[in-house]
Amino acid sequence: MIAGVNGASAYARAAQLNGSTAGPIATNVSNTSFESKLGAAINSVDQAQSTGDTALDLLASGEQVDLHGTMIALEKADISLRTMVSVRDRVVAAYEQVMNMAI
Repeated sequence: MIAGVNGASAYARAAQLNGSTAGPIATNVSNTSFESKLGAAINSVDQAQSTGDTALDLLASGEQVDLHGTMIALEKADISLRTMVSVRDRVVAAYEQVMNMAI
């Protein structure tokens, strides 16, 4: 997350760093595809789920007694999964809306 960045000063600082004088409309367009971004997001959610499961297994076996760390890992996994489900629902709704458009 970016902390302490607000409004026009963020655009000015970004423009100075990029050497651009075009203002806030100029952006650096990358060639990453939707597929690669979606795959990265899915891998991130999977990693969070694996971390939470591992922390829970260690807590249950008695190897790790950090209850707070375990609960934080489980909540991170839960939040990331809920976010991914929400994104999926919105993508499906947008797809259905496009498919129902009259030609």
